[in-house]
Amino acid sequence: MTIKPTPSHTRTATGVRRRRRGPMAALACAVLTAVTLGTAVPAMAAPAARTAAAVDHTDDRLPDLDPQALRQALSSAPDRTTGVLARVSGPDGHWTGTFGAADLATGAPVPVDGRFRLGSVTKTFIATVVLQLAAEDRLDLDQPVQRYLPNVLPDSYPPIPVRTLLNFTSSLPELTPDDLPTTPDGIVEHRFDDHPLAELVAKAVRHERPFGDPGSKQVYGATGYYVAAMLVESLTGHSYQQEITTRILRPLHLRDTTAPELDTTIPGPHSHGYIAVPQPAGGTRLVDITEQNPGAGGMISTTADLDRFLTDLFRGRLLPPSQQAELFDVPDVPYLGGTDHDPGHGRAYYSAGLLRATLPDGVTVWGKTGSTFGYTDGMFATRDLRRRLAYSFNPTTGGGNDLALVNRILSAAFAP
Repeated sequence: MTIKPTPSHTRTATGVRRRRRGPMAALACAVLTAVTLGTAVPAMAAPAARTAAAVDHTDDRLPDLDPQALRQALSSAPDRTTGVLARVSGPDGHWTGTFGAADLATGAPVPVDGRFRLGSVTKTFIATVVLQLAAEDRLDLDQPVQRYLPNVLPDSYPPIPVRTLLNFTSSLPELTPDDLPTTPDGIVEHRFDDHPLAELVAKAVRHERPFGDPGSKQVYGATGYYVAAMLVESLTGHSYQQEITTRILRPLHLRDTTAPELDTTIPGPHSHGYIAVPQPAGGTRLVDITEQNPGAGGMISTTADLDRFLTDLFRGRLLPPSQQAELFDVPDVPYLGGTDHDPGHGRAYYSAGLLRATLPDGVTVWGKTGSTFGYTDGMFATRDLRRRLAYSFNPTTGGGNDLALVNRILSAAFAP
Protein backbone atom coordinates (compact mmCIF):
# COMPACT_ATOMS: atom_id res chain seq x y z
CA MET A 1 0.00 0.00 0.00
CA THR A 2 1.01 3.56 -0.04
CA ILE A 3 0.90 5.37 3.20
CA LYS A 4 2.01 8.92 3.28
CA PRO A 5 2.42 11.93 5.61
CA THR A 6 2.24 15.77 5.68
CA PRO A 7 2.69 18.87 7.88
CA SER A 8 0.49 20.60 10.51
CA HIS A 9 -0.17 22.01 14.06
CA THR A 10 -2.72 23.72 16.27
CA ARG A 11 -3.09 27.27 15.02
CA THR A 12 -6.51 28.63 14.12
CA ALA A 13 -7.18 29.51 10.52
CA THR A 14 -7.57 33.18 11.41
CA GLY A 15 -4.06 33.20 12.83
CA VAL A 16 -2.47 31.91 9.67
CA ARG A 17 -0.85 34.23 7.20
CA ARG A 18 -2.07 33.02 3.82
CA ARG A 19 -0.23 33.78 0.65
CA ARG A 20 -2.10 33.88 -2.58
CA ARG A 21 -1.16 30.95 -4.76
CA GLY A 22 -0.33 31.09 -8.39
CA PRO A 23 -2.01 28.74 -10.83
CA MET A 24 0.27 25.94 -9.60
CA ALA A 25 -1.36 25.12 -6.27
CA ALA A 26 0.79 23.55 -3.58
CA LEU A 27 1.26 19.82 -3.19
CA ALA A 28 3.40 19.95 -0.09
CA CYS A 29 1.47 17.18 1.63
CA ALA A 30 2.27 14.52 -0.90
CA VAL A 31 5.81 15.72 -1.06
CA LEU A 32 6.44 15.37 2.62
CA THR A 33 4.74 12.03 2.42
CA ALA A 34 7.21 10.70 -0.10
CA VAL A 35 10.07 12.34 1.74
CA THR A 36 9.11 10.86 5.08
CA LEU A 37 8.94 7.39 3.64
CA GLY A 38 12.24 7.81 1.84
CA THR A 39 11.67 6.02 -1.42
CA ALA A 40 7.99 5.69 -0.51
CA VAL A 41 8.06 1.93 -0.98
CA PRO A 42 4.46 0.71 -0.75
CA ALA A 43 3.44 -2.38 1.16
CA MET A 44 0.36 -4.51 1.31
CA ALA A 45 -1.20 -7.39 3.10
CA ALA A 46 0.81 -10.55 2.62
CA PRO A 47 0.22 -11.60 -1.00
CA ALA A 48 -0.90 -15.02 -2.01
CA ALA A 49 1.61 -17.42 -3.52
CA ARG A 50 0.24 -16.69 -6.97
CA THR A 51 0.43 -13.75 -9.31
CA ALA A 52 -1.77 -10.78 -8.44
CA ALA A 53 -3.49 -11.09 -11.80
CA ALA A 54 -4.67 -14.63 -11.10
CA VAL A 55 -7.93 -13.59 -9.46
CA ASP A 56 -9.77 -10.48 -10.62
CA HIS A 57 -13.31 -11.41 -9.71
CA THR A 58 -14.89 -12.83 -6.59
CA ASP A 59 -17.72 -15.12 -7.70
CA ASP A 60 -19.20 -16.46 -4.44
CA ARG A 61 -15.92 -16.91 -2.60
CA LEU A 62 -15.96 -13.84 -0.39
CA PRO A 63 -16.11 -14.81 3.28
CA ASP A 64 -18.95 -13.53 5.42
CA LEU A 65 -18.38 -10.23 7.17
CA ASP A 66 -16.94 -10.75 10.63
CA PRO A 67 -17.82 -7.75 12.85
CA GLN A 68 -15.65 -9.05 15.67
CA ALA A 69 -12.61 -9.26 13.39
CA LEU A 70 -13.29 -5.73 12.17
CA ARG A 71 -13.65 -4.38 15.70
CA GLN A 72 -10.43 -6.09 16.73
CA ALA A 73 -8.60 -4.64 13.74
CA LEU A 74 -9.74 -1.10 14.47
CA SER A 75 -8.69 -1.34 18.12
CA SER A 76 -5.38 -3.12 17.50
CA ALA A 77 -3.06 -0.09 17.64
CA PRO A 78 -4.15 2.08 20.62
CA ASP A 79 -0.51 3.02 21.30
CA ARG A 80 -0.03 4.46 17.79
CA THR A 81 -3.40 5.94 16.86
CA THR A 82 -5.89 8.26 18.51
CA GLY A 83 -8.92 7.43 16.36
CA VAL A 84 -9.98 4.88 13.73
CA LEU A 85 -12.98 4.77 11.39
CA ALA A 86 -14.02 2.13 8.83
CA ARG A 87 -16.94 1.37 6.54
CA VAL A 88 -17.57 -1.87 4.65
CA SER A 89 -20.23 -1.87 1.93
CA GLY A 90 -21.55 -4.00 -0.91
CA PRO A 91 -24.14 -6.67 -1.73
CA ASP A 92 -22.43 -9.06 0.69
CA GLY A 93 -23.03 -6.87 3.75
CA HIS A 94 -22.52 -3.51 5.43
CA TRP A 95 -20.63 -2.56 8.57
CA THR A 96 -19.36 0.68 10.11
CA GLY A 97 -17.25 1.09 13.21
CA THR A 98 -15.03 3.48 15.11
CA PHE A 99 -12.42 3.34 17.85
CA GLY A 100 -10.72 5.95 20.01
CA ALA A 101 -11.28 9.67 20.41
CA ALA A 102 -11.88 12.44 17.89
CA ASP A 103 -10.45 15.04 20.27
CA LEU A 104 -8.02 14.17 23.06
CA ALA A 105 -8.88 17.38 24.89
CA THR A 106 -12.58 16.60 25.19
CA GLY A 107 -12.62 12.83 24.78
CA ALA A 108 -15.35 13.10 22.12
CA PRO A 109 -15.81 9.83 20.23
CA VAL A 110 -14.81 9.41 16.60
CA PRO A 111 -17.82 10.40 14.45
CA VAL A 112 -19.04 7.73 12.04
CA ASP A 113 -19.54 10.42 9.40
CA GLY A 114 -16.26 12.15 10.21
CA ARG A 115 -14.21 13.89 7.53
CA PHE A 116 -10.49 13.36 7.06
CA ARG A 117 -7.60 14.38 4.82
CA LEU A 118 -6.99 12.06 1.88
CA GLY A 119 -3.27 12.38 1.27
CA SER A 120 -2.32 10.39 -1.81
CA VAL A 121 -5.83 9.09 -2.41
CA THR A 122 -5.99 12.46 -4.18
CA LYS A 123 -3.90 10.82 -6.91
CA THR A 124 -6.88 8.72 -7.99
CA PHE A 125 -8.93 11.89 -8.49
CA ILE A 126 -6.10 13.54 -10.46
CA ALA A 127 -5.68 10.44 -12.64
CA THR A 128 -9.42 10.44 -13.37
CA VAL A 129 -9.32 14.06 -14.52
CA VAL A 130 -6.31 13.41 -16.77
CA LEU A 131 -8.09 10.41 -18.30
CA GLN A 132 -11.18 12.57 -18.88
CA LEU A 133 -9.03 15.10 -20.73
CA ALA A 134 -7.68 12.26 -22.85
CA ALA A 135 -11.26 11.16 -23.63
CA GLU A 136 -11.97 14.73 -24.75
CA ASP A 137 -8.94 14.61 -27.09
CA ARG A 138 -7.31 17.43 -25.19
CA LEU A 139 -4.22 15.30 -24.65
CA ASP A 140 -2.76 12.03 -25.91
CA LEU A 141 -1.53 9.62 -23.24
CA ASP A 142 1.21 8.41 -25.57
CA GLN A 143 2.58 11.88 -26.27
CA PRO A 144 5.42 13.26 -24.15
CA VAL A 145 4.70 15.58 -21.25
CA GLN A 146 7.20 18.00 -22.79
CA ARG A 147 4.75 18.62 -25.66
CA TYR A 148 2.18 20.06 -23.26
CA LEU A 149 4.49 21.49 -20.59
CA PRO A 150 7.59 22.89 -22.27
CA ASN A 151 10.43 24.10 -20.03
CA VAL A 152 9.19 22.18 -16.97
CA LEU A 153 11.51 19.17 -17.25
CA PRO A 154 15.25 19.42 -17.99
CA ASP A 155 16.27 19.45 -21.65
CA SER A 156 18.42 16.38 -20.99
CA TYR A 157 15.37 14.25 -20.20
CA PRO A 158 14.03 11.74 -22.72
CA PRO A 159 10.39 12.08 -23.81
CA ILE A 160 8.17 11.22 -20.82
CA PRO A 161 4.80 9.87 -22.07
CA VAL A 162 1.80 11.24 -20.17
CA ARG A 163 0.63 7.70 -19.37
CA THR A 164 3.81 7.01 -17.42
CA LEU A 165 2.97 9.84 -15.00
CA LEU A 166 -0.22 8.04 -14.01
CA ASN A 167 1.14 4.49 -13.66
CA PHE A 168 4.39 5.40 -11.86
CA THR A 169 6.74 4.41 -14.68
CA SER A 170 7.85 7.93 -15.63
CA SER A 171 11.42 7.62 -14.25
CA LEU A 172 11.07 11.06 -12.66
CA PRO A 173 13.10 11.53 -9.47
CA GLU A 174 11.58 12.22 -6.05
CA LEU A 175 12.16 14.82 -3.38
CA THR A 176 14.57 13.88 -0.59
CA PRO A 177 14.67 14.74 3.13
CA ASP A 178 17.03 17.58 2.26
CA ASP A 179 14.32 19.32 0.22
CA LEU A 180 11.65 19.78 2.90
CA PRO A 181 11.45 19.42 6.71
CA THR A 182 10.76 15.85 7.80
CA THR A 183 11.41 15.85 11.56
CA PRO A 184 8.34 16.20 13.83
CA ASP A 185 9.34 19.64 15.13
CA GLY A 186 10.19 20.83 11.61
CA ILE A 187 6.88 19.51 10.31
CA VAL A 188 4.98 21.36 13.03
CA GLU A 189 6.89 24.60 12.42
CA HIS A 190 6.40 24.51 8.65
CA ARG A 191 2.90 23.00 8.49
CA PHE A 192 1.45 26.09 6.81
CA ASP A 193 4.23 26.59 4.26
CA ASP A 194 3.10 26.87 0.65
CA HIS A 195 5.01 24.96 -2.03
CA PRO A 196 3.72 25.51 -5.58
CA LEU A 197 3.79 22.56 -7.95
CA ALA A 198 6.45 24.13 -10.14
CA GLU A 199 8.72 24.57 -7.12
CA LEU A 200 8.32 20.94 -6.05
CA VAL A 201 9.05 19.62 -9.52
CA ALA A 202 12.07 21.92 -9.88
CA LYS A 203 13.49 20.59 -6.62
CA ALA A 204 12.82 16.98 -7.52
CA VAL A 205 14.46 17.08 -10.96
CA ARG A 206 17.72 18.23 -9.42
CA HIS A 207 18.15 14.65 -8.27
CA GLU A 208 19.18 11.64 -10.33
CA ARG A 209 16.44 9.75 -12.15
CA PRO A 210 15.86 6.27 -10.66
CA PHE A 211 16.10 4.45 -14.01
CA GLY A 212 16.75 5.21 -17.65
CA ASP A 213 13.90 4.45 -20.03
CA PRO A 214 10.44 5.80 -19.13
CA GLY A 215 7.94 2.96 -19.05
CA SER A 216 10.56 0.26 -18.42
CA LYS A 217 10.14 -0.01 -14.64
CA GLN A 218 7.67 1.04 -11.96
CA VAL A 219 8.34 2.76 -8.65
CA TYR A 220 5.87 4.63 -6.49
CA GLY A 221 6.37 8.36 -6.07
CA ALA A 222 4.80 11.79 -6.06
CA THR A 223 6.64 13.80 -8.72
CA GLY A 224 4.72 12.29 -11.63
CA TYR A 225 1.47 13.44 -10.07
CA TYR A 226 2.78 16.95 -9.42
CA VAL A 227 3.46 17.09 -13.17
CA ALA A 228 0.05 15.55 -13.94
CA ALA A 229 -1.65 18.22 -11.82
CA MET A 230 0.34 20.90 -13.65
CA LEU A 231 -0.82 19.35 -16.91
CA VAL A 232 -4.46 19.63 -15.83
CA GLU A 233 -3.98 23.26 -14.92
CA SER A 234 -2.18 24.11 -18.16
CA LEU A 235 -4.80 22.46 -20.38
CA THR A 236 -7.87 23.78 -18.57
CA GLY A 237 -6.77 27.14 -17.21
CA HIS A 238 -8.15 26.12 -13.80
CA SER A 239 -6.53 24.69 -10.71
CA TYR A 240 -6.60 20.91 -10.51
CA GLN A 241 -8.76 21.30 -7.38
CA GLN A 242 -11.36 23.22 -9.40
CA GLU A 243 -11.34 20.57 -12.11
CA ILE A 244 -11.78 17.78 -9.55
CA THR A 245 -14.69 19.69 -8.04
CA THR A 246 -16.39 20.40 -11.37
CA ARG A 247 -15.78 17.04 -13.02
CA ILE A 248 -16.13 14.62 -10.10
CA LEU A 249 -17.41 16.01 -6.82
CA ARG A 250 -20.45 17.87 -8.16
CA PRO A 251 -21.65 15.27 -10.70
CA LEU A 252 -21.42 12.51 -8.08
CA HIS A 253 -22.97 14.71 -5.38
CA LEU A 254 -20.05 14.14 -3.05
CA ARG A 255 -21.21 16.91 -0.74
CA ASP A 256 -18.86 16.01 2.10
CA THR A 257 -15.77 15.96 -0.12
CA THR A 258 -13.76 19.10 -0.83
CA ALA A 259 -10.57 19.97 -2.66
CA PRO A 260 -9.38 23.10 -0.81
CA GLU A 261 -6.71 25.35 -2.22
CA LEU A 262 -6.13 27.65 0.77
CA ASP A 263 -8.36 26.66 3.67
CA THR A 264 -6.30 25.01 6.41
CA THR A 265 -9.30 23.71 8.36
CA ILE A 266 -11.49 20.61 8.07
CA PRO A 267 -15.19 21.55 7.85
CA GLY A 268 -17.88 19.50 9.56
CA PRO A 269 -17.43 16.62 12.00
CA HIS A 270 -13.91 15.20 12.07
CA SER A 271 -11.24 13.63 14.22
CA HIS A 272 -8.19 15.67 15.10
CA GLY A 273 -4.78 14.67 13.83
CA TYR A 274 -1.75 14.59 16.12
CA ILE A 275 2.00 14.13 15.87
CA ALA A 276 4.36 13.02 18.62
CA VAL A 277 7.11 15.64 19.01
CA PRO A 278 10.21 14.64 21.02
CA GLN A 279 10.85 16.82 24.09
CA PRO A 280 14.26 18.06 25.36
CA ALA A 281 13.79 16.34 28.72
CA GLY A 282 12.83 13.08 27.06
CA GLY A 283 9.59 11.55 25.94
CA THR A 284 7.20 13.10 23.43
CA ARG A 285 4.31 15.54 23.37
CA LEU A 286 1.28 15.10 21.11
CA VAL A 287 0.73 18.23 19.05
CA ASP A 288 -2.58 18.85 17.30
CA ILE A 289 -1.84 19.20 13.59
CA THR A 290 -5.39 19.07 12.27
CA GLU A 291 -4.93 22.41 10.55
CA GLN A 292 -2.31 22.41 7.82
CA ASN A 293 -1.61 23.64 4.32
CA PRO A 294 -3.95 21.57 2.12
CA GLY A 295 -1.36 20.89 -0.58
CA ALA A 296 -1.48 17.71 -2.64
CA GLY A 297 -2.97 15.52 0.01
CA GLY A 298 -5.34 18.26 1.05
CA MET A 299 -8.55 16.78 -0.30
CA ILE A 300 -11.05 16.03 2.45
CA SER A 301 -13.73 13.34 2.38
CA THR A 302 -15.70 10.73 4.32
CA THR A 303 -15.87 6.96 4.11
CA ALA A 304 -19.35 7.22 2.57
CA ASP A 305 -18.19 9.61 -0.16
CA LEU A 306 -15.10 7.52 -0.95
CA ASP A 307 -17.34 4.48 -1.25
CA ARG A 308 -19.58 6.32 -3.69
CA PHE A 309 -16.61 7.65 -5.69
CA LEU A 310 -15.00 4.23 -6.04
CA THR A 311 -18.33 2.63 -6.96
CA ASP A 312 -19.13 5.14 -9.71
CA LEU A 313 -15.53 5.07 -10.94
CA PHE A 314 -15.55 1.28 -11.32
CA ARG A 315 -18.98 1.36 -12.97
CA GLY A 316 -17.75 3.70 -15.69
CA ARG A 317 -19.79 6.74 -14.76
CA LEU A 318 -16.74 9.00 -14.93
CA LEU A 319 -14.86 7.56 -17.90
CA PRO A 320 -15.66 6.02 -21.30
CA PRO A 321 -14.47 2.43 -21.91
CA SER A 322 -11.09 3.22 -23.46
CA GLN A 323 -10.00 5.41 -20.56
CA GLN A 324 -11.76 3.17 -18.03
CA ALA A 325 -9.45 0.37 -19.11
CA GLU A 326 -6.43 2.41 -17.98
CA LEU A 327 -7.63 2.09 -14.36
CA PHE A 328 -7.10 -1.65 -14.44
CA ASP A 329 -4.12 -1.86 -16.81
CA VAL A 330 -1.04 -2.68 -14.73
CA PRO A 331 2.10 -2.46 -16.88
CA ASP A 332 4.03 -5.69 -17.29
CA VAL A 333 7.36 -4.36 -16.05
CA PRO A 334 9.58 -4.94 -12.99
CA TYR A 335 8.92 -2.98 -9.82
CA LEU A 336 12.14 -1.16 -8.92
CA GLY A 337 13.48 -2.82 -5.78
CA GLY A 338 10.52 -5.18 -5.68
CA THR A 339 10.64 -8.59 -4.01
CA ASP A 340 8.55 -11.76 -3.87
CA HIS A 341 6.96 -10.40 -0.68
CA ASP A 342 5.35 -7.28 -2.14
CA PRO A 343 1.95 -7.14 -3.89
CA GLY A 344 3.42 -7.61 -7.36
CA HIS A 345 5.95 -10.29 -6.38
CA GLY A 346 8.68 -8.15 -7.91
CA ARG A 347 6.51 -6.91 -10.78
CA ALA A 348 4.46 -3.72 -11.17
CA TYR A 349 1.18 -3.51 -9.24
CA TYR A 350 -0.01 0.04 -9.92
CA SER A 351 -2.25 1.12 -12.78
CA ALA A 352 -3.40 4.67 -13.51
CA GLY A 353 -4.12 5.88 -9.99
CA LEU A 354 -5.00 2.50 -8.46
CA LEU A 355 -3.18 -0.31 -6.70
CA ARG A 356 -3.85 -4.01 -7.27
CA ALA A 357 -3.19 -6.63 -4.62
CA THR A 358 -4.17 -10.22 -4.06
CA LEU A 359 -4.94 -11.12 -0.44
CA PRO A 360 -3.95 -14.42 1.17
CA ASP A 361 -7.35 -15.98 0.42
CA GLY A 362 -6.90 -15.27 -3.30
CA VAL A 363 -9.28 -12.29 -3.56
CA THR A 364 -7.93 -9.40 -5.60
CA VAL A 365 -8.73 -5.86 -4.51
CA TRP A 366 -8.16 -2.53 -6.24
CA GLY A 367 -7.85 0.83 -4.54
CA LYS A 368 -5.52 3.43 -3.12
CA THR A 369 -4.07 4.51 0.20
CA GLY A 370 -2.92 7.90 1.33
CA SER A 371 -1.62 9.80 4.30
CA THR A 372 -0.81 13.26 5.50
CA PHE A 373 0.59 14.01 8.94
CA GLY A 374 -2.13 13.07 11.39
CA TYR A 375 -4.28 11.18 8.87
CA THR A 376 -4.03 7.88 7.02
CA ASP A 377 -6.82 6.50 4.87
CA GLY A 378 -7.65 4.13 2.06
CA MET A 379 -10.37 2.83 -0.25
CA PHE A 380 -10.50 -0.68 -1.72
CA ALA A 381 -12.97 -2.86 -3.57
CA THR A 382 -13.23 -6.10 -5.46
CA ARG A 383 -13.46 -5.44 -9.19
CA ASP A 384 -17.14 -6.46 -9.19
CA LEU A 385 -17.86 -4.14 -6.21
CA ARG A 386 -19.33 -6.99 -4.17
CA ARG A 387 -17.32 -5.75 -1.22
CA ARG A 388 -15.85 -2.32 -0.63
CA LEU A 389 -13.82 -0.79 2.18
CA ALA A 390 -13.06 2.80 3.15
CA TYR A 391 -11.15 3.65 6.31
CA SER A 392 -9.27 6.39 8.09
CA PHE A 393 -7.12 6.50 11.19
CA ASN A 394 -5.08 9.11 13.04
CA PRO A 395 -1.47 7.99 13.54
CA THR A 396 0.76 9.80 16.01
CA THR A 397 3.99 8.60 14.44
CA GLY A 398 4.28 11.44 11.95
CA GLY A 399 3.26 9.88 8.70
CA GLY A 400 0.89 7.00 8.94
CA ASN A 401 3.48 4.45 7.90
CA ASP A 402 1.61 1.82 9.92
CA LEU A 403 1.42 -1.00 7.44
CA ALA A 404 0.55 -3.51 10.14
CA LEU A 405 -2.67 -1.68 11.00
CA VAL A 406 -3.59 -1.18 7.34
CA ASN A 407 -3.06 -4.88 6.69
CA ARG A 408 -5.21 -5.82 9.69
CA ILE A 409 -8.07 -3.63 8.51
CA LEU A 410 -7.85 -4.97 4.94
CA SER A 411 -7.68 -8.56 6.06
CA ALA A 412 -10.59 -8.11 8.46
CA ALA A 413 -12.72 -6.65 5.65
CA PHE A 414 -11.84 -9.04 2.83
CA ALA A 415 -10.21 -12.12 4.36
CA PRO A 416 -11.01 -12.50 8.07
